[in-house]
Amino acid sequence: MFSRIIRNIKSPVKLIKKVYKSRQNAKRLSQSDLDYWASIKDIHKGKRGFVIGNGPSLRVSDLDKLANDVSIASNKIYLAFDDTIWRPDYLTIADPLVWDKVRESVREHFPRVLIPSYLERDDSELEIYWKSKYMGIIERFSGDLGRCAYSGQTVTFENLQLAVHLGLNPIFIIGCDHNYAGEKNITAGIAIKQGSEKTHFTSNYRKPGEKVLPASILDMEASYREARKYCDKNKVKIFNATRGGQLEIFQRIDFDSIRF
Repeated sequence: MFSRIIRNIKSPVKLIKKVYKSRQNAKRLSQSDLDYWASIKDIHKGKRGFVIGNGPSLRVSDLDKLANDVSIASNKIYLAFDDTIWRPDYLTIADPLVWDKVRESVREHFPRVLIPSYLERDDSELEIYWKSKYMGIIERFSGDLGRCAYSGQTVTFENLQLAVHLGLNPIFIIGCDHNYAGEKNITAGIAIKQGSEKTHFTSNYRKPGEKVLPASILDMEASYREARKYCDKNKVKIFNATRGGQLEIFQRIDFDSIRF
């Protein structure tokens, strides 16, 4: 959080441009987008749900256990579909580079994909916009995606906001290793070339040499703290059921201890 504040103080012109662009992108939302968010507000109130990360710890065999639960996934999760009958209830994509690579592929697997208002969309029936905002001084987490979702350097942060919007409680996170091999000393938002390290649940998720947007672990942790702060205040439980990994912001729970 503080690193982002310092960057903005050092570059006030860039900050002004960001704010202006964010406001312009917000105008892209249509009435059908707002109607969609209204239609699913608290639709799963009181039910438990799973937010799925795509880290190396994610076992595809675990996904089949989620058949009777609400689940939120992102990006290239469809690479697991050959090995599981499970399908997520909601799919999100927020990374511009990922979106450019998969926007055609997702049509083959999903009837709908949820994306932030800064991405280009081709089909307003397939692609639903949420209004993307930078974190403010006071508001940093949204429980109503009909109003906005705050960016947090990882789509998992937006997915937690979506989970709260849906009324899910408790929320279990799996596959969130919170560690990206080969991405030390990076600058958030600046594309790098993927190395040979395995960074996701399948080896073909990224190709060596592929351009990817790295994320700052410190910035992500700041975002996760905001999620926990909001959910603690609103009595929403978040548990980290990831098999290993380095995310310690949320209370840990053993995935195998969850009853299905």
